[in-house]
Amino acid sequence: MLYCISHGFLVFSWNALYWDDWMVYATGSEGVKSYFAECTRCSLPGRATIEATLIAPGPWLMRVLTFLYFPLIAILLAAFLRRTRWLRNRETSYITLLVLFMPAYGARISHIDYQYSFSLLLFVLGAWMTLSPHMLIRICALFPIFWSMFVASLQVFVVVLIAVLGVRLVRRELQRSADRLVTLGALCVFPIVHRYLFPVLFPSYVVTDGYNTIQVAFLLRAVVFTSLLLIPLMILGLKLQREKAMSREFVLLSIGFAVLGAGTFPYLAVGHFANLSDWILPFLPDESDWNSRHQLLQPFGIALILLAAAKMLRKRKQAFLFAIISISVVLNIATYSGYYLDWMKQREFITEMSESRELLLDTKSMVLVDEALRFNARGRGVRPYEWTAMVNRATDLNITVDGNSLQFCREYSPSHLVTVSASQGRLRSLISGRIGVSVNLKKIETCSSLPLASND
Repeated sequence: MLYCISHGFLVFSWNALYWDDWMVYATGSEGVKSYFAECTRCSLPGRATIEATLIAPGPWLMRVLTFLYFPLIAILLAAFLRRTRWLRNRETSYITLLVLFMPAYGARISHIDYQYSFSLLLFVLGAWMTLSPHMLIRICALFPIFWSMFVASLQVFVVVLIAVLGVRLVRRELQRSADRLVTLGALCVFPIVHRYLFPVLFPSYVVTDGYNTIQVAFLLRAVVFTSLLLIPLMILGLKLQREKAMSREFVLLSIGFAVLGAGTFPYLAVGHFANLSDWILPFLPDESDWNSRHQLLQPFGIALILLAAAKMLRKRKQAFLFAIISISVVLNIATYSGYYLDWMKQREFITEMSESRELLLDTKSMVLVDEALRFNARGRGVRPYEWTAMVNRATDLNITVDGNSLQFCREYSPSHLVTVSASQGRLRSLISGRIGVSVNLKKIETCSSLPLASND
């Protein structure tokens, strides 16, 4: 019930499209297939078939599935943690709740990020299966894990699972059967296969293009930053070797920082999340646009760190965790209600533009000025290709839309200026279900009649 309250607006957005969704999913199943046929970094095998099938009834189906995936991820995480027999039952519950409610990865609302949510579910499912008492299930665990690792960040995050299984085998907490050793060896080899061998054998699954290319400067920064996060774990290892007693809080904190490092390293290595502000802003409801997609794996480490901090407070532990979860729920409501308002704005804009179709029959391009920025989710700027897709859906005409830049005016010579405004505030719009979008269409002769911005 609390999850529905926290993330319910995600489902209410229903058929909304955000960011690249307008280029991929706006034209239905055939558009999905044609896009992924040409995409050089659409790495998940069968992605075109899966998502084209899901988009057929409407975008709402992928959104409902995404909404359901994360409670399933939390349930599987709890089951996995219980099988490790490392955490107490209450600690497992706290970590599960923190992972579920943490205001991270808000970009899950977009369909273009569906593969990340799906792959994370596959990975956690596989992790849980590796600790099964049944040999066949343990062997079958390799399939969902291998499939999930076509998302490059999981090729690094698998080190956490390798560490858990390795430590348990070294300590003889698990029987050293042949299948367990083979599973552990396979998990060590999978990242190499994905990163280097698979792209050679199947070039269509290359994931090392410009967006995900590891550069020396980025890699060095990732190594330095992750090394700092690993210092507490190294101290813990040294003290355990000397058989020194360590507090439960320090153990949780050390492992939490290490898991956080594993979840952030792959993004740092390709130039994302480079600054501390990049780590903070995506947690806030009106910041960061869709950069929160780089938070996919951070909640696992942060949950351990927060649990350690709570245990340090002793008697105030539950109050602290209750406050964290309460704040998280409020932030989630703010974030996803923002996306819902963004969708309302899209719908009303399309409706208003459709009424102006007859005035735009000979129009090839137009300048759009957005004066209803308060309804853009997370303070984002709506991309020109999103406006273009919305205008063309409304009018069924092939019109190019952009802001009032000099470059656009010189290249396209727009014939119309469209001004988008809204009459109501955010809270009132949420209650009334309408934001009052109005579209002012004005014909222009030349770009000189516009208050032009610079190329950027």
